[in-house]
Amino acid sequence: MPEIIGRNIEIGVGVEKVRGTAQLTAEKWIKKITANIIEKSENSIDASSHNVLEDSDGRRITKKWIEGELEGNVHADSIGYLLYNLYGSVVSSNVAGSVYSHVFNILQSITHPTLSLFAKDGSVQQSVFNNGMISTLELSATVDDYVKFTSNFMAKEAAANSDTPSYDTEYDFIGRDITLKIADTEAGLAAADAVCIKEFGITFDTGLISDHCLGSYTPDDIYNAKMSIEGTITKNLIDETFKDLNLADTDKYMEITIEGAADIGSGNNPSITILLNKVRVMNWERSGDNDSLVTENIEFKAFYNETDSKSSQITLQNLTTEYDTPVSD
Repeated sequence: MPEIIGRNIEIGVGVEKVRGTAQLTAEKWIKKITANIIEKSENSIDASSHNVLEDSDGRRITKKWIEGELEGNVHADSIGYLLYNLYGSVVSSNVAGSVYSHVFNILQSITHPTLSLFAKDGSVQQSVFNNGMISTLELSATVDDYVKFTSNFMAKEAAANSDTPSYDTEYDFIGRDITLKIADTEAGLAAADAVCIKEFGITFDTGLISDHCLGSYTPDDIYNAKMSIEGTITKNLIDETFKDLNLADTDKYMEITIEGAADIGSGNNPSITILLNKVRVMNWERSGDNDSLVTENIEFKAFYNETDSKSSQITLQNLTTEYDTPVSD
């Protein structure tokens, strides 16, 4: 059997009709940079002894599950499957022609819709993993690169699969596409000046619980136990705004808009808008030597806003009709 390289590894996703039952075909094959989603196990060593010096007779597998990471450029259509699993709720509507808007809000349930994860390792093996859940999703950007994502997954078990990978036209984003605003109110974001940032990152953490029971190797289910949203900003130091926010108990609204340059129909662009309804600066530092601009490094966290009954909302605009109806196999 011939060797493979990382480029030969392909990853697809599909929303499951029945939680924990793998789909036969993927809804979207994702263009990636790196992918490492594999079967894993936990074992226990037999510590019994019978008058010999060897420390053990053997070991037994006690648990099996799927775990891994997927990294790539953010694409406007495929990222929606990750956001649907992450947030659990989506409302889709037509904007114009073939352009659609998808509004993701946090479903207050520990059983968000699950994904089937498809993995094709060249000619070596091809599998589908059921009950897929995202543990963390990070979006990051710098001024000189693509907007990227890194997602960590867990899933229940593997089965052989023969779906044929295929790839659609995708729309990506670069650093120039990002606008970040902060304001005292949501309404104030529209008129707020954009903050000149150099680097940006935001991480969503679902606190996955892999729930194992006696009588089985694999998890009975995988639950999303929380939603933690934290991020970082690097910008030039021009005033004391963020330093003062770090020293006070002051709430802000934050909006991160990522809008691509491509016209996907009727003058509309692919876009991702992240609204954070209650943000506080958690840490503030500055840096810079004699020959560099002085920058400030800001860490922030989103909290639940009781008035708005939410901590965040994401709006995605692209050419996908909807995300919450699984394909028919």
